Formats: sequence, structure tokens, C-alpha cells
Amino acid sequence: MKCIMKKQHPFEPIIHKHSKTLLIGSLPPETAPFYFSNSSKTRLWDLLYAIENKSNLVGKGMYLSDKSTKIKILKGLGLSITDIIYEYDREDMNSGEDEKILPLTYKNIIELIEDTEITKLIFLYKSAAIWFLHSLSNNIPLPIRKIKYKIDWGEFHKFEINNRIVTCILLPNPLNRGKKAGETLEVKLQDYKKHIKL
Repeated sequence: MKCIMKKQHPFEPIIHKHSKTLLIGSLPPETAPFYFSNSSKTRLWDLLYAIENKSNLVGKGMYLSDKSTKIKILKGLGLSITDIIYEYDREDMNSGEDEKILPLTYKNIIELIEDTEITKLIFLYKSAAIWFLHSLSNNIPLPIRKIKYKIDWGEFHKFEINNRIVTCILLPNPLNRGKKAGETLEVKLQDYKKHIKL
């Protein structure tokens, strides 16, 4: 039986004043220097850079940008960012796969946004959206394979907090994979643009 090694998420949430939208991921790999910055296959910063520059083409390499550049992109687009997993262990510390994450504590997203102007939660991985819904039930955190919620792309949940409605949306993951219709980066860019407004 594996001995649980409790680790804490390495990055603080970044909440910009007057931000209306919070991007939510799952948990970075152990070697990631910042949110969504672990490899060239993770294209969130390329997608956001294209939106900021009103481009229909997705460039490459923005994951290599420094932290301050990424925070500037977020601020320019009116975005905040965090992950759903707060304390955790992994079945394999060398793996960045969500299936290998053993969540021990969820980030309290409701508490995090309570005193903000955020009205939209954008989930960048299906696992993050599922873990968020599971966190609302106050159940003990579980590995993703043990949670049976089914969620499709688009709006999947709404709730009220401090007299404002918060909408939860699942976007296609920002990974550099998939050549079928609906999976190319250019198609993903259009989905992101619909929900991330300048």
C-alpha cells in the first residue's frame, strides 16, 4: 500500500481586480514553472496571445515566456487563473497526467471568488470541471476515475453568490493534439474567443 505524501499546489491563484472570468485547470506537473507552462504541447498561452492580438492564427512558444509576461496577458484579457486541486499526492511523481493525481484537498473556488466580480468560470480540462462539481458536494476528494459525472463542452452549471450568477463553462483542452474537426488549435481558438472577450 502506497504511503500518502501530501504536497501543496506550487502557485498562488492570480485574481485580477475587476476580472469577470476565472480560468481553472487541474494541477501542474511537478516540473512546471507556472500555470500551463510545462511543455510545447500545452498551448494555452499561444491561444491567449492570439486572442489578445486579435489573430486567427495560433503561434508557438509562448509557454517559454516569463511569468510576468503571462500575468500581463491575463490582465490584458481580464482573466484570473487557478487550479482545482490544492493538496495532493500522485501515483507517479514523474507523470503530469490527471489520472495519476490523488487529490487530498480541493481549492475552495466559491470562497476564492466570493469577494470578486467574477461571473464566469472557464474550465480547461474535463477533469477540472468534474473535480469542481465533486467539490461542491463536500465529499472526500477522489481520483478522477472514481467520479462518474458526465460533462460536455459548453455551459454545464450555474450558481448564485453574493447576488450574482456565476456560469461554469468547459472549453476544449489547450493541448496540441487532435486533427479531426473540432480538435485543431484554430477551431479551439474560435471556442476560446467566444468566451474570452477583450
